[in-house]
Amino acid sequence: MNKIPVGSPTSWEWKDCPVASIDFWSDTVGVIELPAVAADIDLPDVVVAGLPIGTLERVVVVLKVRALENANSGGPNAINGAQAIRVKKSTGTWGTDDVIAIDLADNMWTVAASTKEAGDVLVGDNDVKSEVDGNGTYNLRFEDALVDLASLRLYDVMVGLRFYFTP
Repeated sequence: MNKIPVGSPTSWEWKDCPVASIDFWSDTVGVIELPAVAADIDLPDVVVAGLPIGTLERVVVVLKVRALENANSGGPNAINGAQAIRVKKSTGTWGTDDVIAIDLADNMWTVAASTKEAGDVLVGDNDVKSEVDGNGTYNLRFEDALVDLASLRLYDVMVGLRFYFTP
C-alpha cells in the first residue's frame, strides 16, 4: 500500500493510500478577457514549494473560472477553433519549453449575447510532468486565444497544479 503525506512540509507523516496527490494554486485574477483576434493570454503563475519526497506519477493542470460573460450584444460567443492552455517553468521559453496542459474544444464556453453564466472547473487530461517536475514557479497561458466575438470574459480565474505521486 502506498502512503499519503499528512502534516506540513517540515514534518510529513505518511498514511496508507494507493496514490497521493497535492495541489498548488495561483492567486486569483479578477478578469481575463479573451479576444476576437488571436493572442497569447497569460494566466496567473503557480508557485510550487514543499513538494513531498516520492515518485512523481502524473501532474495535471486545473483551471477554475467563477463566471463567464459575453460582453458582446452581437450574438453568442465561444472559443473559436481548437485551442490549448500551455505550461512551462518560469526559466523556460514559450514555444520551446512548454507543453499542452488543457485542450479547449471549438465552441467551448458558448454564452448567449450580453449574458453572464456560472463558470467551470477544467481538469486537464494531459500529463505535464515532463515540464512540471518539482518545486519552482510555473507560467501558464492561453496560446493563440480566440473567441467568436469581442469579449468573452472569465471572472475570478485560478490555476492549479495537481501532483500525483507514490511515496
